[in-house]
Amino acid sequence: MNDLYVVGDVHGNYKELIFRIINRYDIKDSNILILGDFGIGFDKTMPDLYRWSEKKLEKNNIEIDVLRGNHDDPEYFDGDHDYPRLKFLKDHTEYDLANHKVYIIGGANSIDIDYIDEFGEKRHRIEGVDWWSKEDIIRKDKDLFPTKVDVIATHSAPLIFDPIITRSPLLSEQQYEKILSERRYLDVVLKEINADFWYYGHYHKTYSGSYGKLLYRCLPPLEFFLVPSKIIDNPQGKEENINEE
Repeated sequence: MNDLYVVGDVHGNYKELIFRIINRYDIKDSNILILGDFGIGFDKTMPDLYRWSEKKLEKNNIEIDVLRGNHDDPEYFDGDHDYPRLKFLKDHTEYDLANHKVYIIGGANSIDIDYIDEFGEKRHRIEGVDWWSKEDIIRKDKDLFPTKVDVIATHSAPLIFDPIITRSPLLSEQQYEKILSERRYLDVVLKEINADFWYYGHYHKTYSGSYGKLLYRCLPPLEFFLVPSKIIDNPQGKEENINEE
């Protein structure tokens, strides 16, 4: 593969994803890395959708790679649910994607598992319909991290990155603490692994900035971003961003 694109949350819009890859942008010979919330596990249509798209992906020589979001069934990310052109990546695993060394950490805590309704009553969503109990990021000891990669790709983000975390009155204190914990853990990852770029989704807005020499970017849903081949190649990629919207 020649190029690596990262893409914001898909949320089940698989046909729109394929339309953008094949028709709108005519991407060829590339890995397409989805930054979580692909939407896998909410229904049973993925085999049919993949069969519909397989010839298109083969023709353009495309592989879609998916990291786990909080709106993805964790059971799919075990290496046994892959298709020839659609892969569900394991957490805390280093992959070679289009000549980039990419370290994957999926998962995040949903803001609305436990929530306060308009009448001030505490509500709890149904597991397996709206969320999964294993949605959180997996913690791995820092001694097991790789020393150097090109890219870190996650669904959530370190606490030090945008957006600044605030607690909505509708968010339960327990869930707020889980979100703080997940982002603090990613702060540890940030400090322990030497990387050039960090990409994430989840927050449905565009954010970009830097931490030392590392440059980070958050992508909103279905935004495509071409990962630079080297740190010196306009790392925020403004003229390389293929989105026209």
